[in-house]
Amino acid sequence: MRYAAFKNHKIQKTCKEKFDDEKKYRDILKKDFSDRCCYCNMPGGLVTTPYHIEHFIPKKAFEGKRDSLKTDYQNLKWSCPKCNLSKGDKYKGDLEHDDRIVNELFYNPVMTDYNDIFYRNELGGIDSEDPKGREMIRLLKLYRPIHNLAWLVERLELLYDRIEDMEKRETDRERRQLLAKIKGKVSDEYMKKERVFRAAYNGMKVFKEDME
Repeated sequence: MRYAAFKNHKIQKTCKEKFDDEKKYRDILKKDFSDRCCYCNMPGGLVTTPYHIEHFIPKKAFEGKRDSLKTDYQNLKWSCPKCNLSKGDKYKGDLEHDDRIVNELFYNPVMTDYNDIFYRNELGGIDSEDPKGREMIRLLKLYRPIHNLAWLVERLELLYDRIEDMEKRETDRERRQLLAKIKGKVSDEYMKKERVFRAAYNGMKVFKEDME
């Protein structure tokens, strides 16, 4: 069941320069992708490991055939480590007869609005009714609970900000105190879930008391 849209931002490719090193695009990619993984939409600020510069057509596929793709800005994406490692060298296409930047296994996140392909279900999981979208979920392992937890942490942060804004605008003392109390509970829940998320993302053991 559809519960929420997959993402709330639009990816833009703004770079007009050409660099001889893909790493020189790093800051531009981070900005153009709103510092969110192009595949799972996880915000970069949520994890402690640096995001990757990902090649939509992977190196193993183009090396020796179209080496220019290594530094072609249109082939570069901004990806969280888990999605990049899951995607790896997966590729389907014909580099010899097709000069487009196409990987038939995946929808290009720049050319395709992922809101048309994916959505969040009632559990916060990434879901799709599109056959290729469902296959992408399998290939990229977007079914992992870590993605549900990341979405929940972000929702709690947004809820905290909303309550804080309501508290600032509230003129009634009792209502303001109630909002402050609610904000404190949301803050506690956010910190708890964020701690669990980061431990799980980094492969650390999560104890039962951390979930309570």
